[in-house]
Amino acid sequence: MKRTGRTPTTLTALTLATALLSLTVAACGAGNGGSPPPASAHTTAEQAATWHWLSETNQMWTRNDFAALDQVTTAGMRTIYLAEKRQASLPSNASRVGFQLTGLSITVPCHTGASTVFVAYGDTDVFDLGSAMQAMALVFERTGGQWKLAAAVQRPDQGWPALCTRGTPPAAPAELAPGDYAAELARVLTHAMTGVTETATAASPFAVNDFLAGSGSINAQSARQISQDRRGGVAFTGRFTQTPNSTLALPLAGGRGFWVIGTLTQSGFYHSATGLRAKNWPDGNQVATPRPAVVHQETDTFITTYTAIDPLRPAAHPAGHAAGATVALDGFFGWPVAALAS
Repeated sequence: MKRTGRTPTTLTALTLATALLSLTVAACGAGNGGSPPPASAHTTAEQAATWHWLSETNQMWTRNDFAALDQVTTAGMRTIYLAEKRQASLPSNASRVGFQLTGLSITVPCHTGASTVFVAYGDTDVFDLGSAMQAMALVFERTGGQWKLAAAVQRPDQGWPALCTRGTPPAAPAELAPGDYAAELARVLTHAMTGVTETATAASPFAVNDFLAGSGSINAQSARQISQDRRGGVAFTGRFTQTPNSTLALPLAGGRGFWVIGTLTQSGFYHSATGLRAKNWPDGNQVATPRPAVVHQETDTFITTYTAIDPLRPAAHPAGHAAGATVALDGFFGWPVAALAS
């Protein structure tokens, strides 16, 4: 799966577009190709919640009516919608066609106690502003007595990982505890943004797959961007940080571990001591608007969602990371939420 590069233009009104880095997704293993996993039984309420989310999102898109924001979004998605609300505008002489969702299939992961999460798979144009249908997994959390969209992920090349839908989740601990996922991932991705060649030691506990090695990796693309900017007299740095949002850990079929979904903030920083008068930074990214005549610095901020396959920890390694065991990044989605030039 190819993703678009860092979005160069100012975005408006629910521009939930892919951003940042063009990556080739690594195999996630045990995927099921292009089709979503088999639907769970008795999902009337979950289907209704999904259609309600789409209806209210269309109200935001076609009428700039964000009244239902807190009814249908939470966690990282709420942050995105809030950012777009601040930019939303609709010309008086324009009209917008509502978004679509087709092929809806609901999976309720196995759980103990009441279900608190479900995944709605389908093709939708919500995340490409109506211009193209994309295969998406929409992850809903039950919070405040309502189902709300918490995260969205594009389908990996190797298909969706098969989730456990019957029985109870595995009792054995995962290789990386959900509470540690975001902090460890932020550390590894910040290191990757320096453009260095990744090593297994530096990336641990994550596998050095196509996210972290090869021409389409974060490392390689960051190296190219840093080099282009440096040649133009501009310094570029970046970092990932944790968000307050909790990590979701959905049990995989066959007791193989968990599909973990975590949200990070990514920041990119440009600095030009002499000032930039061109419309674009040397790496080709457009200067944020509104822009002064001479720009000395810019900060770009994104919300990014990363998914990974987290295996269970072998019994022989009850503590720490098991020898040879790795957490494999398998999915990504990102949205720009702010850009400021000064």
